[in-house]
Amino acid sequence: MKKILVTGASRGIGLELCRQLLEENHQVIGTYREEKSAVPLFGLAKEAAQLDLVCLDVNSTESINHAFQAIKQKFSSLDQVFNNAGILDWSSLSEVTVEAFRNIYETNVIGVFQVSREARMLLQNGKDPLIINLSSRLGSITLRGNTQLGGAIAYQCSKTALNMLTKQTSIDYQEYGIRVISMSPGWVKTDMGGADAKYEVSESVRLLLSRVKELPTETSGVFLGEDGESIPW
Repeated sequence: MKKILVTGASRGIGLELCRQLLEENHQVIGTYREEKSAVPLFGLAKEAAQLDLVCLDVNSTESINHAFQAIKQKFSSLDQVFNNAGILDWSSLSEVTVEAFRNIYETNVIGVFQVSREARMLLQNGKDPLIINLSSRLGSITLRGNTQLGGAIAYQCSKTALNMLTKQTSIDYQEYGIRVISMSPGWVKTDMGGADAKYEVSESVRLLLSRVKELPTETSGVFLGEDGESIPW
């Protein structure tokens, strides 16, 4: 049984991660920003004794600090962290607002940075500790121009920055025995992905978790897809 933190667990991929990890008998800590928007998560917690819920807004340093104080009161270690919380804006380069650009970086990059830094001490005490940053193929510089998907310039740039954060964190955290990877869940039928996406949420999460289980113990600082294949930076 692993102790696993999942951010952005109120809905979509985060909620399904909690559900499937609980089915595998792990101890799960799911974070939410507002209780009123996390009704399914609270419902899951009523059915699962191994699910702890913590209020955490990745855009607030104060909220992150308070959340980890609460986590440390109950847990002395973590084995995995899924940095799942993220937002999307489909606006093109000519349409995106400066405010939207800032907000997306605040959530998708700075939020991950702060959560990963706060989690380090707990991960050091864990077994084969691993941080999984939920990224996207839209963050691949190499793949830009080789896809029909357009727009989402702020989101694309944020995921590229997240991948750099993954790579650098994997180097800096090596001395603590903590591995760090980026993973794309694929195109998923969530509020962000839309109804035309390739994967149902449950299928995407099943694939992600199976790839994490198959990950060689020395693997760190890589960018992988839900199919287990490397994605070019």
